[in-house]
Amino acid sequence: AERVREVVGDQIAVIAKLDMDDGLPGSIWIDEALRTAQLLDADHTLDAIELTQGSSVYKPMYLFRGDVPVREFARVMPPALRPAVRLVGKQTMGVYPYEDLYMLPAARQFVSLMRNTQLILLGGITNRDHLVTGRREGFDFMAMGRALLREPDLVNKMIAEPTTRSRCTHNNKCMVTVFGRTHCVLDPEQRYGRVESADAVGALGGTVTAIG
Repeated sequence: AERVREVVGDQIAVIAKLDMDDGLPGSIWIDEALRTAQLLDADHTLDAIELTQGSSVYKPMYLFRGDVPVREFARVMPPALRPAVRLVGKQTMGVYPYEDLYMLPAARQFVSLMRNTQLILLGGITNRDHLVTGRREGFDFMAMGRALLREPDLVNKMIAEPTTRSRCTHNNKCMVTVFGRTHCVLDPEQRYGRVESADAVGALGGTVTAIG
């Protein structure tokens, strides 16, 4: 972070995305993340920390929450792998029901620790009330992923009409579109078409975080 700050100066914000916990035995847990956040805060280098959860490699639905798109993943895999994906895909990806503001219970534990660094709340933010809640809880900014993928102009809609709610259904079929051009499959224009194969892209790990 210090080296990045040296290069960019004060021209742009320097932000780190910090995993609060992976939801996996023996992996990162929140007590470690709290200590890491304190160390980063004491460094006086970062402008903000965006808090997240889960891994895009193991049990990715802990990060995304909602429907598990097993059939969609199976369809784009090489034929030899499709039966295995259909059979154990849900078990491998994990099953975690979607809830609004689902990262807030963990993330709020970081608020009182920050002295120099602003915090960004992520996870299940789909309407203006969620933004108000985030601010009331002490977060400086809120981040949105799939909701903006569904409606890039969602924030403008919220400003114009405070009762606006995201049209994202959390079906998570957008996860599969990383093998082509990431987009919402509910887009009525279907501008990017259907993803036919994952062959042209490497392993899933590390890619789906783009829409987290």
